[in-house]
Amino acid sequence: MDCAKPHPGLRLTVVRKLSLAVGAMIEEQTANTVELSHVLVLETERQDMREPWLRRLLKNPLVCPTEIMQPLAMAELAQAARHDQTLCLSLDQTDLGDRMALLVLALRVSERALPLVWWARQGAANIGCAGQQALLETVLAWLPAGARVLLLADRFYPSAALFAWLHAHEWGYRLRLKGNLRWTPAWRRPRPGIWPRVCEKRFSGSCACSPLGW
Repeated sequence: MDCAKPHPGLRLTVVRKLSLAVGAMIEEQTANTVELSHVLVLETERQDMREPWLRRLLKNPLVCPTEIMQPLAMAELAQAARHDQTLCLSLDQTDLGDRMALLVLALRVSERALPLVWWARQGAANIGCAGQQALLETVLAWLPAGARVLLLADRFYPSAALFAWLHAHEWGYRLRLKGNLRWTPAWRRPRPGIWPRVCEKRFSGSCACSPLGW
């Protein structure tokens, strides 16, 4: 795909530099700027000038990840929903040591996940509902008209605010529960003490339960 066509607002020089950085990252499979600088197809007077070049590019205000991903993500979402298929979006958080937490919203394609938008924050703290909703709102604006969505998320995401957002936009969801959390049908009340040290929650009667999630 020609990057100049979906991004007419970008300068051609920025597009070319971005292509070099993306090519290096695909080859090395890392975000380490030192390692990426070694494989950059870039003519410089000295090897040590490549990493500063890459850092300047990443700090360029014209390089906005969301704006760059928008036309590409919209094309992939439209392709995935072309036969009235349900779009499976995966919400996942990764802690990069104690330095940074990364929240990613991706499109599930077969057995792979294609990142659409992400949010990085310093520290290993859990990114709350505000960060989740920011990513969801971004992708919501990119969806094809009438698309059905199923959100897949890990066990530490469920919250009242997240459920309210999903219900308001009529998105389906499948969230994994913690191992010490049991689902009880509304018509059945567990006997006291039958599940020691287990957190009992009451959910909506429209929930479906399975060994893999609900």
